[in-house]
Amino acid sequence: MATLLYKGAPGGSFPDALCDVDTGHGRLSRRHLSAAARNVGLVLGGQAGLSASRFAGLLLLSHALSPARFDECALYASSSLVMGNLCELGLNISCLKFAAGISGQDWLRTISRFLLLRLALTAIIVAAVFVSAPQVSTHILRHSDYTPALRLACCSAAAASVSSFTLVLLQSRLEFARMSRISASASALQILPVLLALRLHRPGVASLFAGDMLSRAWIVVASVSLLIAALRAVRQPGPRPAWKSIAVFANWVTLSTAIGSLYNYIPSIALSRWATASALGTYSLGLALTGGFALLINTTSTVLLPEAVSATTAESRHGYLRAYLPGAALLGAALLIPTWLCGPLIAHLFPATMHGAVRVFQLLATAQIALLVANPVQFLLYGAGRPQWCTASDAIITLLFGAMTIWLAPAYGAIGVACALLIAQTGIKAILTAGLAVKGWGLEP
Repeated sequence: MATLLYKGAPGGSFPDALCDVDTGHGRLSRRHLSAAARNVGLVLGGQAGLSASRFAGLLLLSHALSPARFDECALYASSSLVMGNLCELGLNISCLKFAAGISGQDWLRTISRFLLLRLALTAIIVAAVFVSAPQVSTHILRHSDYTPALRLACCSAAAASVSSFTLVLLQSRLEFARMSRISASASALQILPVLLALRLHRPGVASLFAGDMLSRAWIVVASVSLLIAALRAVRQPGPRPAWKSIAVFANWVTLSTAIGSLYNYIPSIALSRWATASALGTYSLGLALTGGFALLINTTSTVLLPEAVSATTAESRHGYLRAYLPGAALLGAALLIPTWLCGPLIAHLFPATMHGAVRVFQLLATAQIALLVANPVQFLLYGAGRPQWCTASDAIITLLFGAMTIWLAPAYGAIGVACALLIAQTGIKAILTAGLAVKGWGLEP
């Protein structure tokens, strides 16, 4: 079972540890799993710094600002994340797929096409939100003073889009150690403006924005030669992926990403419209503290997605399940115990006005732990040629989450929204994962 995203990638030969797979029985070798774990560790190390510095910045500001002013910071953070997802819309996975197995000028021509797509999509999304920010603030969020925060989020999302694509190019070249070093450096730059603003007694959303721009600019500068080479390849003669083939591959991934963006923005809309002044900040603090779990999911998926997609036979898919599920279930159970026992310790982190952030963290962390088990199993549907199943499950989760949020947010605020997410997401994912693992839904030819 060859690794889809890594095979023949430029920047070095295909590592032996990634090739040593028993395709006859669909079992991953120990050497292969060890290499995958090492790559997870490298990606996780750098990204953990970015996640920790973002949480530290929000936490420091929550102690320095009133709940009403901190709500602007919370809205900025959630809006920049959601717009960043919209600027991506499946292009990262598509780029890695089409760039796999090629090198040299062919690789540069391929990524240049995706770079142009990414820049065009980013410009459209950012411009549309920037122009409509006053209407969104007044009619959807019901707070006209959120307009500046939304516009700052637009600028942050534009910078994040370019830096994210830069890291994808490094991933395509198997440069995991370099990704880790760049991300670790960026995490230090991200917190500096917040510390400076607190020192000058001028905290606010502008300091978060400055940290994001500084850290993202560093990621781009650290790999600017690669981006320049990609831009120069735009005019090079030679074959490139056809627009139609890109659209056919990315269609379901794009729809899932769009649904996910709506799903991630539901709490901001519901809490700003129907809850108390501190509810959005409380939810955002609890969500930020779960960043470590989300990061573990993302980095694990970065390494395991290629294995799941390239499992092209029913036997290899069942082998993937036997190799992954027992360890993931054990890890999930081990993470749940400290999550629910450490509440009194975590409470000391948050300001007294946002004590509910502890329960929000525990509920959202439980949902993230469930994803750690479910998502890599769900990836098998891409290899089986059934991506529409993943998109359908995402749509059902979003509809259920939205309906429950409308019901729970007015009465229970941030904790109610967190409960709605846990029930909707974990319930649907559990049904799909059990069907795949026990009944083999969609895994047979």
